[in-house]
Amino acid sequence: MADRNGILAIGNLLVDHAMQIAEYPAESMLTTISKVERHCGGCTNLVFDLATLDEKLPLTLSGAIGKDADGELILTQAKAHNVNTDAVYWVDLPTSFTDVMINSQTGDRTFFHYIGAMENYSPEHILLINCGAKIAHFAYLPLMPALLNNQLTALLQGLNQQGFLISIDLVSVNDKTIFTQYIRPNLPYIDFVIINDVEAQILTERENEEINPATLQQMAKDIIQFGVKNTVIIHCPKWAVACNAKNESIIVPSFMVDKKDIVSTLGAGDAFCAGCLYGLHQDMSLTDTLKLGHSLAYFNLFSISATDGAVSFGVAKNWIVKMYNKI
Repeated sequence: MADRNGILAIGNLLVDHAMQIAEYPAESMLTTISKVERHCGGCTNLVFDLATLDEKLPLTLSGAIGKDADGELILTQAKAHNVNTDAVYWVDLPTSFTDVMINSQTGDRTFFHYIGAMENYSPEHILLINCGAKIAHFAYLPLMPALLNNQLTALLQGLNQQGFLISIDLVSVNDKTIFTQYIRPNLPYIDFVIINDVEAQILTERENEEINPATLQQMAKDIIQFGVKNTVIIHCPKWAVACNAKNESIIVPSFMVDKKDIVSTLGAGDAFCAGCLYGLHQDMSLTDTLKLGHSLAYFNLFSISATDGAVSFGVAKNWIVKMYNKI
């Protein structure tokens, strides 16, 4: 494993059509749009954040795109961030996209997603990837329907045999059987899990419990008990917890930002995930890993796009020293 370096990001390649609205309307009602932007989203959020964090980190992107303007945008932006796209596949469906409605009063978001090209992205595509990355990270796994079947176990085993450490993040979806039938049974093949509190509640079937530090830590321990090989990280707006197979468990508070100062929360979870994934890749302590995740999420809040708020490791490190010395 010492010879492997970098991160292979496997996931939903899409474009976010971000629209800032006056307020979210009731059904059949109208609201006004004050700002419209078009940005790469999905798995690219994580990769572009990592590219800004450490320009020397080898990054490879894999997924499926259509032969259209959105697909070209993803490739162009990936090239601008020096991300390898040899494992991006063209298919005969439109590129995935998400219409993102951002409430200008609160920064909260509502998503309308079209799966598009990613519907045809299969385990065969992934097992053909020739990459020397240390970690293979599956981003937004519940949004990759062609992987959510009885082939998922064989895919993860195949990546293990190739020498990858495997990491996943998730996304909250209404179909909770995805978590119980496909995610949970495959956790013994996964090294790192980085998810939010809602996803953790679904995965552990603790949806009616109040979110507090004790609950977060217990859910992380439960997920370790499901078989995760190394580390589980769970985050929410106020805290993040990490638990590993060595029975180490820590909690690190975040720094709250007044809602009036938040431009958008779009991509904040991806930014947190990028910071934590980098910490795990660099073998940082659990505490430092969570602090890095918090710092990237913090900077993300002041941009309407998911990645324009990304910062370098030096900027993040200085912020961490400044803010956590106040605790």
